[in-house]
Amino acid sequence: MTIQHNVITDPDIHEPKGVATASSGQVYVANGAGSGTWKDKDKWLGAYTGFDAVTPAYQHTTTTSDTVLNNTITTGANDGFTIVTSPNLRITYSGTESITAFVQLSLATKQASGSNKDVQWALFKNGTEITGSRVIRSLSTGSWGSITLSTVVSLVTSDYLEIYSKASGACTVDYASIQLMIQGHS
Repeated sequence: MTIQHNVITDPDIHEPKGVATASSGQVYVANGAGSGTWKDKDKWLGAYTGFDAVTPAYQHTTTTSDTVLNNTITTGANDGFTIVTSPNLRITYSGTESITAFVQLSLATKQASGSNKDVQWALFKNGTEITGSRVIRSLSTGSWGSITLSTVVSLVTSDYLEIYSKASGACTVDYASIQLMIQGHS
């Protein structure tokens, strides 16, 4: 006698195959050939520097060489990342599965004083610039504006991301807000 799974009732209903060896929070991913594996679920991070256009939220002394931003950051949602503040702000991937992650960084900025400067930002992974992540915007004194940087990057356990900036001339950049979103899956 053949019994279809969709008509099985308690007490004969069972957990999916292999669930006894899956780690907490893992999901089953089919391979398209009638089988699959248990993998970590998607990893994500939503973090920000609180909005303040008066004080401002963060100021960075920017030079003609890339320097790392070292702002305070608040985590809104997090699964798989660790915020490290020493020696500077680093977003460290702490998951165990290798992932491909979409990273988006939004910045609201202006120059504190002086003549206009062209300011650049880039994401670095493990101390090396992520190719294709660099953006540029001209900043003036007293005029807020926004810029968004986005990229896709592969991450393995302990990889870290940092935000770097440089300008066409030395200046102080005011940040009203910094918002970071990372969403990755294996």
